[in-house]
Amino acid sequence: MKTRTLIKSSLSTYKLRINIFIYIIGFLFLVLVIRLTNLQLFHSYTYKRLARKNIIKIITLPQNRGEFVDRKGVLLVSNIPDYSLVIYPYLLIDREKTLVFLERISGISYKEIEKKLKGAKSFYKPVIIKKHLLPDEIARIDENITDLPGISVERKPLRYYKYGEATSHIIGYTGEVTEQELKRERELKEGDIIGKSGLEKQYDKYLRGQPGVMYVEVDARGREVGIFQQIRSVKPKPGARIELTIDVGIQQLADSLLSKYESGSVVAINPQDGSVIVLYSKPGFDPNKLVRGISLKALKNMISTESSSFWNRATMSAYAPGSIFKIIVAAIALDYGVIDSNAVMNKPCLGSLRIGNRIFHCWKRHGSLNLHEAIVQSCDVFFYQLGLKVNFKRLLKGMQKLSLFGKTGIDLPEEGRGLFPDENWFMKRFKIKEPTKGMIANLSIGQGEVLLTPLEVCSFFAGLANYGSIATPHLVKDIKNVSGNTIYKYEPKIRKIPLSKKTITFLRNAMLGVVNERKGTGVFAKIRDIKVAGKTGTAENPMGKEHAWFVAFAPFEEPEICVVVMIENAGHGGGVAAPIAKAIIEKALINGQEKKQEQIK
Repeated sequence: MKTRTLIKSSLSTYKLRINIFIYIIGFLFLVLVIRLTNLQLFHSYTYKRLARKNIIKIITLPQNRGEFVDRKGVLLVSNIPDYSLVIYPYLLIDREKTLVFLERISGISYKEIEKKLKGAKSFYKPVIIKKHLLPDEIARIDENITDLPGISVERKPLRYYKYGEATSHIIGYTGEVTEQELKRERELKEGDIIGKSGLEKQYDKYLRGQPGVMYVEVDARGREVGIFQQIRSVKPKPGARIELTIDVGIQQLADSLLSKYESGSVVAINPQDGSVIVLYSKPGFDPNKLVRGISLKALKNMISTESSSFWNRATMSAYAPGSIFKIIVAAIALDYGVIDSNAVMNKPCLGSLRIGNRIFHCWKRHGSLNLHEAIVQSCDVFFYQLGLKVNFKRLLKGMQKLSLFGKTGIDLPEEGRGLFPDENWFMKRFKIKEPTKGMIANLSIGQGEVLLTPLEVCSFFAGLANYGSIATPHLVKDIKNVSGNTIYKYEPKIRKIPLSKKTITFLRNAMLGVVNERKGTGVFAKIRDIKVAGKTGTAENPMGKEHAWFVAFAPFEEPEICVVVMIENAGHGGGVAAPIAKAIIEKALINGQEKKQEQIK
């Protein structure tokens, strides 16, 4: 009895499962019928067209790269429309006939077109035959487009650098991604435009944006029918807008002030927050030439004929700093208690000093001076003796403590660093454990083996101007997306100069004397109603005329600008570089005052 009951129960369960299976099959069949009915009734025309060998053409919609503006909102870099002749190989109907006709109306040889098509990596990807089409070329192609299946003229944004050479070393330039870059960054694809140098490279991921895509239906004869509505197009997303700290008006002024010199640089920083007002290097290059494409031969010719114009002298070139380095030596001497501000050297300046079997010269006879007067009048004989009194080990320790010789951390991919040689350097170079007295004397006036970049000099002296607080120099203020939302804002980074308040006060006052005292070497930087502090430098150049340096800050009590001018092969810093610094300071402070008055109104 129990067995019969179990059999009945099993049969019942089995029938239930069969019924459930039949219901599921029936439901799926019903869904299929509904779908087929929908396609037949509502989409039959669309799919009949596609069945007649109509093809979907996928068009990439290029995005606009992000713009650059200066601190006042002046547009520095934008995008302009550029047009290219493009062939979709898989859409060519009568290949030979079409290409022969294209040769006739475009002026591009059949052989050249074929070469580019054969060199394409994919049959299904568009091939650019010619970029930067002229209006008459576009017109000729458009007039005959119905006889050119698989061929189109497509728009792509082209970078436009409004201020060309004047801002070239700050902003840099863009170019098409290379094979190596594709391997390094997987999110990139062939044909992408990326930053190659400067801020274009540093902030590339913010600037890129995202391309869109559009699906276009093409008939059997290769002609566009219209947008394929069944697949939604994606709009391109522009790159972010970057606001810089620079003032392009002052940047242009620096360009004009250096017009008669072959090479040099100007750096200006706001000591309070490290914002870079000017960063100029000469010679520059025209990035507009590069974005349009340039041959390797033309590029090599450009580099050789323009005195390495791609090299940023403000951030990458290290020079002997000359007499501006005396401020650093004085700081170390005071910090170690080797000298006080009123002390004089054993030997007065009579125009030269014998050290060993060599005579070391000064630029004039100064007589007996204290430290303040020696800085103001830039006496070499005083500092020869001071350097020897400090000695090499303390000089080296002092330099390391000040962290002067190192990258500043500016937001540029191209930055070099200076050099203060240590024992290992002298052993490797001269096979001596430490420098001779003559070498120490030379180092003490910023000559010989000591080297600094203009940016390093400006950053340190901006910190001195700011009562011992160095703000990391930076070029980008903030970055906003297309909706206007801030996605990046610079946060100030401050480090302290490890010097006493007394030493910093003394050095600042000595620099004030350089510009404002009767015997000061920087009197050509003096500005009426504005207290300017500075230091001149004239660095010997074994290749020719001296390099001219000048560093200054103003207003003295609450500095808003620290500027460094370095002109190669130009002569004395006080006569050449100081007037340029004066003009930069005047322009910056007048602009600042005008801005404050506008805000008050």
